[in-house]
Amino acid sequence: MNRRKFAIRSSMGILGSLLFGCAKTKSFPFKKNQVIGCFGDSVTNANGNGYVELLQTLANEKRPDLNLTFLNWGKSGETITGLTEIGHPGPRPYLFERLDGLLKNTPIDIAMFCYGINCGIYGKPSPALFDSYKIGIYTFLEKVKQKNIKSILLTPPPLTLDAVPLELNPEAAYTWLNPNPNYDQEVLQKFKKTVLGFEHDSVIANIDIHSVLVKNQSNCYDKDPIHPNANGHRLIAKTISEHLDF
Repeated sequence: MNRRKFAIRSSMGILGSLLFGCAKTKSFPFKKNQVIGCFGDSVTNANGNGYVELLQTLANEKRPDLNLTFLNWGKSGETITGLTEIGHPGPRPYLFERLDGLLKNTPIDIAMFCYGINCGIYGKPSPALFDSYKIGIYTFLEKVKQKNIKSILLTPPPLTLDAVPLELNPEAAYTWLNPNPNYDQEVLQKFKKTVLGFEHDSVIANIDIHSVLVKNQSNCYDKDPIHPNANGHRLIAKTISEHLDF
């Protein structure tokens, strides 16, 4: 796609300078009246009834003195790679077609990022795919840095085919309804490692929600292998709040 090719052409030069290191456990002391914009796909959006709203409840209960505000900016189907699978009804939403407008129109202090499960379009791994994902993260971080916004990176959630098996057709194109059966191991695990090892001067925390969801998948998924149920969203919110010490 043109939008993806543009992003790759404009960013390939900086890939060699990306900093990756060991994930660090960081607790972040929120400041009074901070606004946290939560970016992601349908897992973040959750029809306004997911981990973002639970974080708001936790903050209100545990630290009412801080008056924190969590904004749900998740968009169903969105990616940071600009890819769309065969048969999808039109191009998937692409974060960088709306990010500038969001940052311009609504001031935030912290950006919470959670992308990946759609970013590989449920297919096979490739070096080009992983480069696109790294470029997407870097582009996001550079854009929020220009606004003096700090960032929290969340790993993508897993694809839990063990908890909710699908009837897969190996002869058909890969889609969210017919994913590569090894998508979690071959793609999302690599995305997870990328997020946890990503260092940038805007990043204040790298948080692993993938591993806890995998460990508890039988209790956290029931309708499909992509979207956590209420238990899953509670676990995501708990994991984030514990990491950020609130």
